[in-house]
Amino acid sequence: MAGGFKRSGLFGLIGVVVVAIVVAVIASSAGTEANPKGTLALIFGVIAVFVVVLFVLQRSDLERVAGGDAKAVQRAVAEGGGGIENPTTMGEQQLWAALAIKPIDNEAIKARAQMWDAGRRSLRLGMIVTLLIFLTVPSIYLFESFLPLLIGGPLIVIAALYGSLRALAPGGEMDSAYDKVEVAMTPLGLVVTERPKVNIEVREATTGRVAPKIHGMLVLSGERHGRPVSIRLGDKSSEVSVREPCEAYAATSKRVKVESDAEGIVVTRKGGEAADWLCDLWLAERLAEAA
Repeated sequence: MAGGFKRSGLFGLIGVVVVAIVVAVIASSAGTEANPKGTLALIFGVIAVFVVVLFVLQRSDLERVAGGDAKAVQRAVAEGGGGIENPTTMGEQQLWAALAIKPIDNEAIKARAQMWDAGRRSLRLGMIVTLLIFLTVPSIYLFESFLPLLIGGPLIVIAALYGSLRALAPGGEMDSAYDKVEVAMTPLGLVVTERPKVNIEVREATTGRVAPKIHGMLVLSGERHGRPVSIRLGDKSSEVSVREPCEAYAATSKRVKVESDAEGIVVTRKGGEAADWLCDLWLAERLAEAA
């Protein structure tokens, strides 16, 4: 899915450089003006145009990717899943449907679509906070008054705190997202048995900056084809376990490691895409069938 945001990402990377150059040219051409308000207004205008275009592209990319995901899910469900010969050549939606062991109902499809809502709300909050900043900071310089800061500062803090509480509070967006994951994973015979915890912690002792930090992993468990299955998903790692007594062996590739013993088969992965665990689940179950 990350590839769907290349347009806004590329614009952001190139745009920052271009804006920095333009701002430097404007500032240097102003010379030593006694009253540089016009120059400051022009600089703030250039930055504002860049930010607006960036948000427009981000929203467009988000809707395009979300729409593409919905269409791919509908197509995969209509095709009935089908067999899997090489999971690495299949899209995430097709692989999800092919690994289903229960009928894929409308609730599961709807839950997948609703997972994009958190991204939409986050983007809207970012727009609001950015708007408040642009109404506050330029006004301080242009009107030579700290009154905009006294008004806008608290509003910015309130908006940021509201977004954090809405996301992290019990029953908030994080909990809602995990509920939707469970519904979406029901056709695969999996339920959420453990959720990571998110705490607001001091990330930089020298500056006192605080930010969310995730502790723990998302754990999915269930029974598939008569075997207990457990999937542990971290930020940049995953572990798939299938209970099936096997001979002891181990194999390692660049990012994937397979181990088996009398307890079962474990496939661990470092890095990769968020949905690569579906490939690992297919591999572990294929090995269990051959045991």
